Amino acid sequence: MDNIKISLIGCGFFGQQLALGFTKVGAKLVGVTDLSIDLAENLASKFGVNAYDDIETLLQETKPDLVLIATPNYAHKVPAMMALKYGCHIFIEVPFSIHQKDCEDILSLANEKKRTVFVGHLLRTLPGLMKTKALLEKNVLGKIMVARANRQRWIDDFQDKKWWKNDVNLTGGKLFNEIHELDLLCWLLGDIGSVYAQSTNRAHPNTPDHHDVIQLLLQFKNGVFASLEMGTAYRLHEWGISIYGELGALVVNFFTSTVTLTLSDGTREQFNIYDEFEADLSLRESGKATQKYNSITSLSPLWLNRAVEIEAEIVLKSLSKNDTNNVLSQGIIDAVTVACAARKSIETQQQVKIEYSI
Repeated sequence: MDNIKISLIGCGFFGQQLALGFTKVGAKLVGVTDLSIDLAENLASKFGVNAYDDIETLLQETKPDLVLIATPNYAHKVPAMMALKYGCHIFIEVPFSIHQKDCEDILSLANEKKRTVFVGHLLRTLPGLMKTKALLEKNVLGKIMVARANRQRWIDDFQDKKWWKNDVNLTGGKLFNEIHELDLLCWLLGDIGSVYAQSTNRAHPNTPDHHDVIQLLLQFKNGVFASLEMGTAYRLHEWGISIYGELGALVVNFFTSTVTLTLSDGTREQFNIYDEFEADLSLRESGKATQKYNSITSLSPLWLNRAVEIEAEIVLKSLSKNDTNNVLSQGIIDAVTVACAARKSIETQQQVKIEYSI
């Protein structure tokens, strides 16, 4: 894994986390670029590499094996297509895109070039979620009946109204910008057949387009009914996924960093989301803390650092073994497909059938 060369496109907060995480587990950073040359040069100086004014020069001069893309949500397609044309594998920070067609075009070119597309669904890679997936595949709950996911918290009005994450045209809105729980539902439970969605803004009048309450009702093709509720208008914070079957229930609680399996025969098992006490503690403490945004130089919590390192290890191992069948390359378009259908449902106020193209 030490011989894999990476270049970074996008040197903001999460681009910096990716650079740190991938290099810590053995990749070699060979160059960076950003629309803000100051950001790029600052990060480049920390790693002793060059900062480039544009993507094409970066790719031509550094010849990376893997390109990390951490640009704003709306701006993933152009760097992804360019990196693929130069024969690079690509890692795209979530969401894959805010448009289903962009995802399809990227995957089509990747197949043509025989390159792998990784998407940063890092919650999938955490030990507790991997064990949850394995338990479901072993059918420990029997027939799944219903599931519920939520990511609910309170955030005060953003101080910087011009911050790009306040513009739904750039982020796609919270449904895309915080797509992790929707992705987990897809990854854990299968294909979704239809969605009915609604959203509104109740607590943040200064950013009326930035909806702080989003609710989805999901019908899976296998018959499972599920819901997803998310937003920043909730004084009582909740973050997790509950899955109910004929033989019991699985509850993932990110605030306690635990997964609990309870079976109808009275058997109960609980395990942590991480295999490390410090990372579990960090996740629990993070859940209690005040949410802070738009601070490029702020330090990310330990649990997030470890999650990035874990996903980086998976990506590098996959490339070393030429294995395209990995957890960060499977079903990577599914959550975006559902989110796009949910966006349409919100606009039309109607249930929308999901159409999977890939």
